[in-house]
Amino acid sequence: MVQGDLDKMSENNKNEVAIFEEIRRDLTVNQQLKVPMSYVFGRGTVGNIASFGGNSLAENAVKVDQAMVVCTELQKIWNHSHTQWSWKHINMDNVSPFDNMRQISAELAGKKNALNEAKWRHVESELKLKKLEDELRRGKEDNTIDYWREVEINIKIAKLKEGLSEGMTYIEGAMKDVLALNELYEQLTARISNFSEADLEKAESKNHLRRALAQSIRDVRMTGSITKGEQELMEQIGVNPMKLQKILRSYVAQEEKQETWGIDELYNFINKLTDELIDEHKIDVIRMNLQGFTQDSPEQYSYINKVAKLKNNDGES
Repeated sequence: MVQGDLDKMSENNKNEVAIFEEIRRDLTVNQQLKVPMSYVFGRGTVGNIASFGGNSLAENAVKVDQAMVVCTELQKIWNHSHTQWSWKHINMDNVSPFDNMRQISAELAGKKNALNEAKWRHVESELKLKKLEDELRRGKEDNTIDYWREVEINIKIAKLKEGLSEGMTYIEGAMKDVLALNELYEQLTARISNFSEADLEKAESKNHLRRALAQSIRDVRMTGSITKGEQELMEQIGVNPMKLQKILRSYVAQEEKQETWGIDELYNFINKLTDELIDEHKIDVIRMNLQGFTQDSPEQYSYINKVAKLKNNDGES
């Protein structure tokens, strides 16, 4: 359909295709990335119908477009999984630095997969967009494209461009998370660094015991006793739950008398008791012997290269 055909159309028909003309013109002239709601719900066959609030659908659509501006601005802040504060205080709340490093590894792996999927979706959308733009350009040059095919292509282009633009908000959010997690990783290497999987295996008894002690202390605070699940975990590590319960009750009673607001005493208690049970009493070794196993983890089944290497002043590991 060329301009002469449009001139011959009735006024009603012109109104029906107004939305397509609007999209086609704005995309080709203004190169907008988004088609406002008011373009779609404020024109054409539904624009003048009665809507809520005593307004027409067209009037409400304009208000929605204005509200969407606020939404877009806010999404620039709340477009990622957690704030940096939450990453540190909530997600990395383990007493063991190895457990926090494991948490960072798991979170980064998830973000890596999400960004990889988004990356290839973006590439595929860009390819579709270029093919449509090329078809549109060649059709105009050769004068072989009819009006409705041009409209159809422009609508597809509008949808792809809007999708690419909207997708960037979430991609940027995932990027924020990756960079925040990497910052936590850099900070944590001051506590643990240059370790292999074999080193991790050697530290696992203490890692699990620290976590179990923290959870058991919460049990004693709440009920005065270590709950069934934590008792089982302590037995799996090699700790006598009832002897531990007696010690933890004593600690909680002292904790109640503490005047300080911080939890440094809690960490000191957990770390000291962990070292005592593993290094002196070797409760984990005894547990393995009872099961018929050795405490050693063969290095040939582990990744032996060192990771989390500290960097020198030149930024090299």
